[in-house]
Amino acid sequence: MADGIVIDEAGNALRIRRTYSAGVDRVWWAWTDADAISRWWGPRGWVATVYEMDVRPDGRWRFQIAPVDRSADPVRSVAVYRVVVAHAALHYDAAFADQAWRPDDTGTFPTAVTFAAAGTGCTVEVTTSFPDGQALRRAVDLQMAEGYAEALGRLADLLDAGGDDADVPND
Repeated sequence: MADGIVIDEAGNALRIRRTYSAGVDRVWWAWTDADAISRWWGPRGWVATVYEMDVRPDGRWRFQIAPVDRSADPVRSVAVYRVVVAHAALHYDAAFADQAWRPDDTGTFPTAVTFAAAGTGCTVEVTTSFPDGQALRRAVDLQMAEGYAEALGRLADLLDAGGDDADVPND
């Protein structure tokens, strides 16, 4: 798959792939450090707040995204990490959540994120699976694929700006 978005109707999945000039270590850091991910997670014009990020099998990630201009309500999500292979893979089950951090009735969305060296850079592939075609269509209607793509673009901005940033690991 080339960089971009694939809506896989047969497999009920969204796949987004992006290649970065930064190496695997820096990209992994940006996905697994609460301060780092809060700087890029979510579409442009939105801000992320991470309340918990315990990157290990059965660890939880609780976060909220909200538009900077407050034009919409915040969106809360909770995820449970299932697989963590340092610098290679993160698998988690994500769900939208209510104010008490209870998953709502939309179900969970298993997500697999892989990290692979690409020359001196890194290719990230995100695959989010849905229980059926209706759930996939709902995600497409909510512009989840575009939101992911924008977030991965914000990640590129962070990584590109990170060369002089002391908290960004260098490869």
